[in-house]
Amino acid sequence: MISVWANSKDVPGVVCKDARLTDKTITQWPWSDRPITTTDQLYGEAGWDVGINFLAVEDLAGQLETLFVPKYVNGGGRRITRGEIKRLSIHAHGNEGVILINGKSSKVTLTAESIQDLQTPLNRIGLMTPDDSKNPAVILFQGCLAASGKSGTRLITALSKIWPNRKVVGFVTLGFAPGGDMYRSGEHCNEPGMRATLESNPGAADKAAGKYWGDLKSWPWASENAPSAKVALNGKLIAGLQFP
Repeated sequence: MISVWANSKDVPGVVCKDARLTDKTITQWPWSDRPITTTDQLYGEAGWDVGINFLAVEDLAGQLETLFVPKYVNGGGRRITRGEIKRLSIHAHGNEGVILINGKSSKVTLTAESIQDLQTPLNRIGLMTPDDSKNPAVILFQGCLAASGKSGTRLITALSKIWPNRKVVGFVTLGFAPGGDMYRSGEHCNEPGMRATLESNPGAADKAAGKYWGDLKSWPWASENAPSAKVALNGKLIAGLQFP
């Protein structure tokens, strides 16, 4: 099994193809030889294997279907097979009930109502994750506010219906992923991760960053366990029920 972090074309930074979190406390040269850390850091989230950067939902589906599993992944050195992505993070801008899956400039957005129109690429994406009712795969939509409100709940529950036995995760607060702080020196790319903030008003996260960026308890990396997460499984909300 493999974990994949996917960045949309207009989120901050380009995620590193080797998405394993590097240990910045080691300043050795070359930078590519720095050791990997399995512990979350202020500058990135641990636990990801491969990073990809996509232009639109169809491009995301195609890249996942043709992904090369690197040798550093157990059983790697080959092309991926269906059902092999256990954790998939889709980092794209969002708003209440909306994921800008094709970028800010596109009229095509992912909402509960548009799922039918995007069903072909969405089904292709889902097939790359395992159908496992006992230990569901996790598909995270890393972006601002997409799971907030009733429309956000409709969105993630609707996605969990077309992706049965997968946990679909969205967030009710703003996300924060500053390109400069997460930059991987020497490789012109960024470490994976998005922080789940305490803020819901646009622009508020930028103002609060000086206070909370250095605090992983207040602003944890956005996962299904973050306080601001809504999680849906098989058409039902299973976490985040306290939110509107």
